[in-house]
Amino acid sequence: METLTKNQLTNIEKYIMENGRELEKAKWNYLFNNGEKGAILDELLTYQNSDGGFGKGLEADIQMPDSSSIASTEAIFTAYEYELDCEEKWFKDLLSYFEKTMDDGSEILSFWEKVTEQVDHYPHAPWWNYSKETRFTPNPCAVVASAFLKYGNDHQKALGYKITKRCIEFLKSNEPCYDHDCYCLQVLIEVLEELQSEFIDDEVMKHMERRILGSLCTDSKRWMEYVAQPLDFITSPHSRWYKLLEPYIEENINYWLTFLKEEGYWLTNFSWGIDNEISRQVTIYWQCYMALNRVKILRAFENVIID
Repeated sequence: METLTKNQLTNIEKYIMENGRELEKAKWNYLFNNGEKGAILDELLTYQNSDGGFGKGLEADIQMPDSSSIASTEAIFTAYEYELDCEEKWFKDLLSYFEKTMDDGSEILSFWEKVTEQVDHYPHAPWWNYSKETRFTPNPCAVVASAFLKYGNDHQKALGYKITKRCIEFLKSNEPCYDHDCYCLQVLIEVLEELQSEFIDDEVMKHMERRILGSLCTDSKRWMEYVAQPLDFITSPHSRWYKLLEPYIEENINYWLTFLKEEGYWLTNFSWGIDNEISRQVTIYWQCYMALNRVKILRAFENVIID
């Protein structure tokens, strides 16, 4: 298996420090330069609004300053990934935002609109154009449910239970399940396992495996398309679904190392489809985001030469 060299790591760090957002820089410094975890939270909170939700481009493809469920869920992902303190006020405010903006599921099938109509007044990727949803998806409500169940008050826990029930129904169904649906379901299932929830049994775990394999692309010739690669579903050999995906991991690592640019980034497999200053800047932000995440995963698989 190939290995990320010290020179490549240096080039990646240089690229992120010269081109990345302060949030990615804080994450990198925490992971590789003995930086403080508090710096990650400080930068994350620059994207939080007074309503408790997150916006302001935290999800770089949505440049709307207002809060959205998608950007706010990205804050939950960050909190989980970097083990931020979810008992603090900022996270309680985030849960309150979700509680206040939640629909009962009769008007908005997935409990929250992914973005509001306001999005069309600001630069954004074309896939975030506002439209009324026509079907239930676990993206992002499964992640919100996990946070309600684990950190919420009694009322929020009850809401989390309701959302979880719908997510499990979806999981067991044959409704289309796309990659981001699957990522969100994984987060929920892991939290349910941790909480020893009544929702978890062998049948549910088998359906989760079915959904992962159904969303997975194992053809490396297609990995420059917008498809889910094996390492999109796991972050280390200790991940819950490592054994399921183990046969594909070495090829995925080798693919990443083969297509790393000398300048220290990977090309994105998606774009806005337009060429202007904002879209170019967002692409660079995503390249920094991807570089950080991929190096973090490579290090977890011991495929980085640090010294």
